[in-house]
Amino acid sequence: MSHHINIVRIKAVANALNDLNEKVVFVGGATISLYPDRAVLEVRPTDDIDVIIEILNYADRAKLEEKLRLIGFAHDIESGVICRYKIQGIVVDIMPTNDSSIGFTNKWYPEGFENAVNYEIDDKNVIKILSAPYFIATKLEAHKGRGKNDGRTSKDFEDIIYVLENRESIWDEMNNTNKSVKEYLRFEFLVLLNNPNLFEWIDAHVERGSPPATYLIMKKLKEFTA
Repeated sequence: MSHHINIVRIKAVANALNDLNEKVVFVGGATISLYPDRAVLEVRPTDDIDVIIEILNYADRAKLEEKLRLIGFAHDIESGVICRYKIQGIVVDIMPTNDSSIGFTNKWYPEGFENAVNYEIDDKNVIKILSAPYFIATKLEAHKGRGKNDGRTSKDFEDIIYVLENRESIWDEMNNTNKSVKEYLRFEFLVLLNNPNLFEWIDAHVERGSPPATYLIMKKLKEFTA
């Protein structure tokens, strides 16, 4: 059910964005269910939709805000988040790829934006999302910033494991992605492999099976970082 909810919200936002949909990339937890390449159990629903857009200067931001207002997006003033809007009751964070003035940023948004891929939701709805390696890179970066060094309770770490477990092509994709992000992924996974709690962290998020996917993910991580 949560996969359906996320898809419905993404489609609603994409349609509401109108021609702006071609200029944004959907990121964050709401897109997580778009990455598996096998049948999976339900994923956690997310309360908001995140998109990134390239804004080069203040004039670009002013034009964007005016365009959003005209197509029905309202600033969520009560939230205190400068880039947060509401449309049809859905909370949408529309973030510039590189602007620390909004209070937070992710160093992989600019490069991830440039290397975004099309995703066909259905015959009438196509959106842009981060390629799987860049999605994981953004989640690793977010986990470092807000995960409180505990993968068991980190939503970002949970999303990373979900993709590693449910996207069989991810290992080839990470091996064949751009050098900059590949090196980042290798380094961060090496750091994690040196954490004595990693097995427990992974095991907290995989589907219950016999044996659980924890062992395979650990094996694949060691191969990827070798």
